[in-house]
Amino acid sequence: MPLDDVIDAGDPRWSEFLRKFPRHDFYHLPAYVTLEAERRGGRARAYVYHDNLGTMMIPFVESSAPLAMQPSGLPTQDALAPYGYTSPLVELRGGERENGELLARVLERLAEHLRQRNICAMLMRFHPLLPVPQASFRTHGRLVTHGETVWCNLRQSPEALWGETRGRYRSYIHALEREGYQVEFDPAGRDMDAFFEIYYDTMRRVNAAPDYFFSKEYLQSLQKLLGERFLLAHVRSPAGRIVSSGFFTFCQGLVQYHLSGNDIGDEGANALKLLLHRVRLQARDAGYEKFHLGGGVGARKDSLFQFKSGFSPQRATFCTWRMVVDQPAYDRLCRQWERLNRAMADPPEGFFPAYRKMLPPPPAIERRCA
Repeated sequence: MPLDDVIDAGDPRWSEFLRKFPRHDFYHLPAYVTLEAERRGGRARAYVYHDNLGTMMIPFVESSAPLAMQPSGLPTQDALAPYGYTSPLVELRGGERENGELLARVLERLAEHLRQRNICAMLMRFHPLLPVPQASFRTHGRLVTHGETVWCNLRQSPEALWGETRGRYRSYIHALEREGYQVEFDPAGRDMDAFFEIYYDTMRRVNAAPDYFFSKEYLQSLQKLLGERFLLAHVRSPAGRIVSSGFFTFCQGLVQYHLSGNDIGDEGANALKLLLHRVRLQARDAGYEKFHLGGGVGARKDSLFQFKSGFSPQRATFCTWRMVVDQPAYDRLCRQWERLNRAMADPPEGFFPAYRKMLPPPPAIERRCA
């Protein structure tokens, strides 16, 4: 008899299910989804399916829709991906036709489970480096392609990785090494306070969205749950000051460039190039296969994407999947959002769920004395 259920993070089947997949990332760990659920005021859940033809697992955070959007009736829930690439995990064992039919049935069962939990919408972020059959997701929701991300192939020699690095970056890295800048690996997080300071300064400098200002308690909890999957790394100037710092994760052959900060000006920006290069070599020597640098903000080809693209020609595609499982409830929430914000709600391919979009405050009206 197939297993078809929604489980919570305390269920031992969560970890058992992860072992059924040849590869997953730290985003799929029950402790990580729990941490994200606590940050968002929700509950850590995962939909699991298993039979002799295939296995699927989708972790998510179940939360109540904003109360201001709910004019009447029972509180409506939604199912949203935790921060990062908490992609559906899919392992299929049949032929192409059988796999397509199975996945279609499983997604229909998923939708029914969500409806039973009073969930009106689900948002998933696909992992750029973990392939998922996309045809059934396209027909059971909306698959939106946002752009490209950058990754390094760590199966290459150090010389090949260096050769893929932008020439100007190589010059900066050589110059910093000649001047005495040192990269320090800090797996125990002894200098976590220094990382906090430089990370928050960087987020303020680039006017980052509020979601990027993770609390110290959250990051300390993330470090603790990752254990050996965590690495903090710094670049220290010849004067002994940390001018760049990064938070990296390691899981099943995959390395993620999770968060970083750097000092203002060329010194910090170039130190970050040195930092990423050395972490890349360290990960390669430890036997990891892929170093994912990510993309630009919102997967756009912005200055952040251009910076990352200087380390590798390898590209992956970042997609999100949106499914409305209770259209009347979703529409009611969107109409209430429109009444409160005096604006049109986004279509399904825009911000999703549309009723969670935060609009910037209107500009202040300047008062002039007559």
